Order: sequence, then structure tokens, then C-alpha cells
Amino acid sequence: MADILLVEDEANARQILSLNLESMGHLVTLCDGVEEAAAALPSSSFDVILTDLRMDGRDGGLEVVRMSAEHCPQAKVLLLTAYASSETAVEAMREGAFDYLTKPVSSEELGIAVERALAATMDQQEEPAKALPFAKIKHKQPDTEKGDLLVAHSDVMQRVKDRLLRAAKRDFTVLISGESGTGKELAARFVHHHSLRHEGPFVAVHSGAIPEGLFESELFGHRKGAFTSADANRIGLIESAQGGTLFLDEIGEMPLNIQVKLLRVLQEKIFRAVGSDEEQVADVRVVAATNRDLSEEVKQERFREDLFYRLNVVPVHMPALRQRREDIPDLVAALIQRAGGNVDVPDVCMKRLMKLPLLGNVRELENLLQRLVALSDDHELDVSLLDDFYAPNNDTGISLEVMQRADSNLDKVVEGVERQLISEALLETDGNATQAAKLLGISFRSIRYRMKKLNMKGD
Repeated sequence: MADILLVEDEANARQILSLNLESMGHLVTLCDGVEEAAAALPSSSFDVILTDLRMDGRDGGLEVVRMSAEHCPQAKVLLLTAYASSETAVEAMREGAFDYLTKPVSSEELGIAVERALAATMDQQEEPAKALPFAKIKHKQPDTEKGDLLVAHSDVMQRVKDRLLRAAKRDFTVLISGESGTGKELAARFVHHHSLRHEGPFVAVHSGAIPEGLFESELFGHRKGAFTSADANRIGLIESAQGGTLFLDEIGEMPLNIQVKLLRVLQEKIFRAVGSDEEQVADVRVVAATNRDLSEEVKQERFREDLFYRLNVVPVHMPALRQRREDIPDLVAALIQRAGGNVDVPDVCMKRLMKLPLLGNVRELENLLQRLVALSDDHELDVSLLDDFYAPNNDTGISLEVMQRADSNLDKVVEGVERQLISEALLETDGNATQAAKLLGISFRSIRYRMKKLNMKGD
């Protein structure tokens, strides 16, 4: 059990995070902003401090980081933000933040981050070489990470699961594609758990969360004195994953100069820490994931062709949730259990859930269920709460969460609706674009143009 200070100015987010942390057995002190945190920090000794970055229209989380260093130096600070950028990440690390989580964050991701922070606190006095902060490292996996949420009742998911099982038995590189929120990391963990490396660590990192200037030392580690702020040896992601699996999420966001270095690791199975002349063997299996079309990224010269072919040995595509709606009831049951809820789901509520667009896929479904569990009574989910997140008079069915995640950008919202409608028409016509166009009441030329613009495929 950890003593955690939670600083979050949004009431709903604060309540959900608190419930998640308490369900893990932690003691949570709540603050609704920087001022309350300033009052709480000097009076208590916290193990972990979880703070939102953007509060009161400013980077209030950085103020909390600075105050923590002064009043509670033993605590590890986790930053939670929907406004990730290289500048804020670098500044947060310089000020002493331990890890950087991007909203929306699942209870699983939150639990892993807290576990890492606690482990780092315990090892602080005896570990001379520390891992850099952007990775999630697990050696022994709880049941929820073994694939329990990889529900595969639908035909399309049964085929995916079968390919993942086959891929797990061989030590080849796996490239997992799919929209955001479809469960790409869960698929990677499934591969790891069923592989010969399952006793080794699983190290997961979001490539887009690492500032470009820190990427090389994060991946390969560095030696003391390698650069100005290198005041101690640090092990990198590859060394942390030795004997196990290195999961590189959103690989399409990796800088080109780092792609070259990763290619050498895949080709020659060796790497070198920054500031070191010693080569080390890279005993890792690489699983990568992307929500981009990497073949198109190669054409646009934003991704190296040689690295693409090295990664794409075993390709696996995770289908969107709207393409496997028959899996939703079992997903709902598993996600409610993982959220710590013990509530019934009325039929009327399940029917509403089955019809939602869920453009954010499983991640959106999980976040929605966490809210429903938090705000419903102790016995069953309150279906009326769905109206708070999905306007009943909105014919598109777009959730407030999706629009917020699109940063109120109308073009992104329209693009999401367009993609959803075309996807459902293609699903209805078994991928026949001509028939899909008729269903949508548009010309064949129009649907082909829209599909090309959205990087969608069809016959």
C-alpha cells in the first residue's frame, strides 16, 4: 500500500482516479489544485504524487513537481496530461518528475506506473544505474495482462488471436497495426506471455512520449559524463528488456535518426550506450505497434523502408471495436471487473453500449465504464448517465470524450464520423466499395476519394 497525493482540478477525473487507486489498496489524499497541494505537501510524507499538468489554465503540475522536490523529496512524481509535448516533457524531467502519462490513462497503465514509482523508491539507495523514466516494466504479470481482455468471440478476433499465438512461438519481430484504443499493447503482452520469453521482463514505451533529444539515451542508456546532465549511469530500454520483450508503441513517431540505430539493433543484435565504447548483446524480442499506415509513411519518406521490412516480419492488424460488436458484452464484463466494480448491467444499458459509435474503441469503452461505475449506485449501472457523455439528440452519436480528444477541432470530428460511416457501410457490404457507396447515397468516385483521403481499404 502506498500513500499517494492526487492533484487534479477536474472533479470527475479526480473521483475516477481516486477510486482506481483505492481499489488497488492505496491511501489517497485529494487536492483540487496547486494551492491545496502546497498546503498538503509540508504536512505529510507521501510515497507517490500524481498530478495533472494543466490546471487553472497553466502548467500547474510543474509547480507541484517543484514543491515536491522541496517538501517531499523521497516521493516519485507522476505527471498526467492530455497536452503532451517535447517541451513539457523535458521540463518535467529536469524538475524531477519520475514518469509522464498521457490522458486518457487506463487503470492498468496507472497501476503499472505507481508500481514502478514504488519500486524505484525502494531501490533508490542501492541501485547505482537507474532506468530512464518513459518505460513501463513488468516482470511478473497479473491476470489482466495475460490476455484476459483479448476477447475473441467474433470471427475477426479469433483470427487475430490465432495469429498472435502462432507469432508468440517464434522469436520474430511482430508489427501490430490498428486504430488508437484497439488493444495493441494488450496484443503485445499476449505475445510476450505465450512466448519462451514470458519469464523475462516486458518493457513498454510510447515512442511519441519521448522527447527527441532524450530518445537515444532512453533507448540505449548512457554512461556518467556522456553529456552535461549525465551525473550517473542509466540503463536504457533495451538493457531493461534483456531476456524479454521490448514493446515500441506508436513506432511511426520515432525520429528518423533513431530509426537508423534501431535498425542496427534488429540486424546485428548489438547496441552501445551513449558515452560508452563497449558493445552489448541485445537479447530482446521487439514488438512494435502503430496507428499509422507505415507503408504510406515510407512513401512520404517519414519512415525508413529498411526498418519497415525488419519490423513487418509478422504483421497483425487489430480490428476496430465497431467491426466486432459481438465482443462488447464480454468486454464490458471484463472491464467492469478490472475497474473494481461489482454491478449488474441492465439489458437496456447493454443495448445502448452496443449501439454507441465508440470511435475510441476499447479504450473509450473502458473510460466510459469507469465513469458509469463511479457514478452509479452499488447495484447496477445507471443507463441515464450515458446521456451525459452521448447527447441523445445528436444523430452522429459522437461522444463528448471523442470531441474533447479531438481538441474541439471540427475537421477531426467530421473525419471521425466519415470514417465510421464508411467503415460500417463496407462492413455491411463485405468490403465492396461500389455497394457501400450506394448504401451511403454517394457516387463510387466520391467514396473512393474519401477512402483514399482516410487511408481506408476496400474492394
